[in-house]
Amino acid sequence: MKRVLFLLSSGLLVASTAHAQFGLRVGGSLSKLHTATSANLYSSSGARLGYQIGVTYQLPLTTWLAVVPEIQYSDERSRLSQASYARQDVALSADSRLSLRYLNVPVLMRATFGPVYVEAGPQASLLLGGRQTGTVTYTGWGISASTRTFDQPATEGNRRFDAGACVGMGVKLAAGLGVSLRAYRGLVTLNQERSNFDGEHQRQSLQASLTYQLPTR
Repeated sequence: MKRVLFLLSSGLLVASTAHAQFGLRVGGSLSKLHTATSANLYSSSGARLGYQIGVTYQLPLTTWLAVVPEIQYSDERSRLSQASYARQDVALSADSRLSLRYLNVPVLMRATFGPVYVEAGPQASLLLGGRQTGTVTYTGWGISASTRTFDQPATEGNRRFDAGACVGMGVKLAAGLGVSLRAYRGLVTLNQERSNFDGEHQRQSLQASLTYQLPTR
């Protein structure tokens, strides 16, 4: 009986992977940080244009439902403005540009309705690198304003691992081409070590992509 079940499960696996499809995905993104104000510092973030490129693997479960794991490289860029008035005699303001390079692994469930599909699922990410550059200005009563510049690795003070949720939709076109729109929201506090002072920062992005589904043999 165990042998029969093993043969049946193996057959189903082979049958399903026979219709699996590899694909490519490339496009642009608008990314920013979701910020929370701390007791000492006010933070706000603005979106900048970045890009992503990835490979996908669509494994059908039924005629309309599939699981789609993906490996993606993304360059996510944003602006960060911070101000502190915790001390009455000294004020601090900082403006910076942040570039985060991630290896993303989303695993999505995709439901297809004709040429249109919707998808949702979790995503795990590893911070590969990037930089944060900007200026910090100090002003106060009885002292002249002073400004310093900084340029530091994005891995300094930020967690390397991130996880969150994706939701998206797309349209399949002719010749294996398609277009898709996807939103991501991180659920991990990136600046965990500094969150008491800086407030919590989480990733969020909106991606628009051109897709290509490789033909099956």
